Amino acid sequence: MDKYLYDKDLICPVCSKKFTTKKVRLRKIPVDKKDPDFHIWYKDINPIFYNVWVCPNCGFSVTESEHKPLNMDQKGLILKQISSKWQKRDFGGERTHAQAIETHKLAMLTGTLLGKSKGYLGSLCLRLAWLYREADNTSLEKVHLKHALDHLEVAYTNESFPVAGLDEISLAYLIGELKRMLGEPKEAIFWYNRALEHPDIKHKRLIQLKARDQWQAAKEEYNLLKERMKNA
Repeated sequence: MDKYLYDKDLICPVCSKKFTTKKVRLRKIPVDKKDPDFHIWYKDINPIFYNVWVCPNCGFSVTESEHKPLNMDQKGLILKQISSKWQKRDFGGERTHAQAIETHKLAMLTGTLLGKSKGYLGSLCLRLAWLYREADNTSLEKVHLKHALDHLEVAYTNESFPVAGLDEISLAYLIGELKRMLGEPKEAIFWYNRALEHPDIKHKRLIQLKARDQWQAAKEEYNLLKERMKNA
């Protein structure tokens, strides 16, 4: 795994202690396949395992994009709600699947306490769903897909783009796909249409093709659903 990972030294914005985390050389990792909701199956190592940085001293946990200075009130909140209960452990080495899940849950806790954006929280939930998918835990995957959908739908309406690293077209498509995966084909069609009817869709050819394919899948699922309700 050494060819994919390297060490990065950090200073915790809460306790000011130095710690080391692993970062991933993304361009070197071979890809196996991609799912319609942007999840990527990697062949050798999953970079999502290292998505969250965790301070081993106080438990402060965030992704790289949110590793920012905090004010005194924010520091106090983390120290009271997380650090006071923290059992010191180090996530700075190679991580297991279970540790990847744990670090994302820690980041969710930190992000919720600090009032982070719905887009950020939604992205964490989505990655948790992907991790449970890789573990064949369908029930917990769906739980976190629903949480991701709830956050991202609010973010689409109320937050500035990019949201969770996505532009408006990509997020509309993703919301549609999450709706379809969660058994809401009619609502999925609405969101696919929102993506396809965006004036800039011609500049997003891959999303355009994905949205067309998944629109058709949702349409077929909706027709089946209507037929079942008719015959019930």
